[in-house]
Amino acid sequence: MQNTKLYSLTLIALGAAIIAVLSPLSIPIGIVPVTLQTLAVGLVATVLKARETFFAILLYLLLGFIGIPVFTGGTSGIAVLFGPTGGFLIAFLIMGTLISFGLHQINYKTIPAFIINIVGHLLMLVIGTLWLKFFTNVDWSLALKLGFTPFVIV
Repeated sequence: MQNTKLYSLTLIALGAAIIAVLSPLSIPIGIVPVTLQTLAVGLVATVLKARETFFAILLYLLLGFIGIPVFTGGTSGIAVLFGPTGGFLIAFLIMGTLISFGLHQINYKTIPAFIINIVGHLLMLVIGTLWLKFFTNVDWSLALKLGFTPFVIV
């Protein structure tokens, strides 16, 4: 039992580390940059169980919250986590857990796995865009233009 807990904690720490290492890399395209965070969260969700994924992402968010520069562009702090793009960060908890749970349920079958990933990413974009809209008080068209449309392949 003890080895299982240690193994799980190690996976959680490694998952958080993967997200933290890839997250600062970004391409600025506006208020919401293109980052490797989403890729990292998807990777962690693919490898870890849903519970471990949730706690890996939570640990990553807590590291940024306490001031370790793990967010996009090497930023950190409460202002980032609860700022205009904070909804995307918080939505990673839902996205990652949903993807991980779904992938394990379908035993990683290709087409359903692709659909689960798309749904998880769209959910993250919707939550992040809603947060952006209400936080910045911009109109819906601008919120969609800044937080959703650039990240959806049409």
